[in-house]
Amino acid sequence: MIYTQYFVCGEKLLAFNAKACSSSLVREVIRAYYPAIEKTITEASYPEGKSADNAQHHHLLPWRFNADRPVVQVVRCPVERFRSSMAQVGLADVDAALDELQSENGEYGVNRGGRLAVNYHFLPQSRFRGDITYFPVTAVNDAAAELGLRVPLPKIHESKDKPTLSGAQAARVREWYAADVELWEQVR
Repeated sequence: MIYTQYFVCGEKLLAFNAKACSSSLVREVIRAYYPAIEKTITEASYPEGKSADNAQHHHLLPWRFNADRPVVQVVRCPVERFRSSMAQVGLADVDAALDELQSENGEYGVNRGGRLAVNYHFLPQSRFRGDITYFPVTAVNDAAAELGLRVPLPKIHESKDKPTLSGAQAARVREWYAADVELWEQVR
């Protein structure tokens, strides 16, 4: 079984699809559905440059493994999501990352915090199940509105220093995430 996580948003769920505006969505889910958590994060101390409105709060939300109600999922181009995931976890060697994902040996990512095959930034977007309404990342505000959140969403996190992929590397990413490519083509 591939790891799935859904955040509870009232009568709906938000599929936790990392690197597809999840931080921005989570912030507004807290604001809309969890006033006790909202109070905690607005009163918290943050390091310089961080605040309740630009920090990540995924760990604070109630969630479930199984979709027991309608799901909203934001989907991103698999190649762009991979590039952003590489930057998020501080990796630069695209081929080494792809080799590790395919072999699941843990040699490259283990030195940087764990095996990539189980890192939620690198899990397939097509892993979620249930009654899902998909939105391309370009329509994230529509996804937010579907969840009853205020729009426009704040921009919380944007990865910097994304690696540039060669044509062959991009093809490898598309091959590895073939089901995600198919999903992206249907959604965008």
